[in-house]
Amino acid sequence: MEEQAVFFRKTETYRIIIDAHGVGHIRIIKRMNFRTILNLFKELYLEIRKDPTKNPHIVIHLSQSLCDEMSDNLREFLLFCSTCLDGKFELAVVE
Repeated sequence: MEEQAVFFRKTETYRIIIDAHGVGHIRIIKRMNFRTILNLFKELYLEIRKDPTKNPHIVIHLSQSLCDEMSDNLREFLLFCSTCLDGKFELAVVE
């Protein structure tokens, strides 16, 4: 994620970025409302879709401690997205 960012936002609870390859990353730093995560995901997905040559690829990064609390909902949501939307969606655990 050190390449030139196409889109970037940084707050106290999360970071979102679209890298030079068109891959979207959401790094959740602190526990946050699931609705907020859905809104971030939607915004990032729509931003990536602006380039019709790219198929959306989004990775959600969580620390191990947050993963223990939030991973079931996120995994189910990403499975739903993979089924209903074009693109690739992943959950990555950061150590």
